[in-house]
Amino acid sequence: MKTSQKLEVLKKIYAGEETLNQVVDKLLEVALNQHQLRMEQYARDLQEFERRYNMDSATFYNRFEAGELGDAMEFFEWAGLYELYQSLRAKVQDLEAAL
Repeated sequence: MKTSQKLEVLKKIYAGEETLNQVVDKLLEVALNQHQLRMEQYARDLQEFERRYNMDSATFYNRFEAGELGDAMEFFEWAGLYELYQSLRAKVQDLEAAL
């Protein structure tokens, strides 16, 4: 059964009840917690790059994208990590807004 179908079953069973809202809120809280933990790890990894190169990640990313820093493999890793962090931050904001 597809996820959308499962959600429809839950909506049908719990129609008009607060229980479904509580279940969904709990699921959102778990997802938020998992994303926040991953963001913390990404932030630590980014800080290591920033310390090593004495440059904040946003500045690095803009300069890297502009082609100013070369194509060292480590720079691709840093840029990818920064993109992941930014994507995850947007998801965390969405989850926080939903709660």
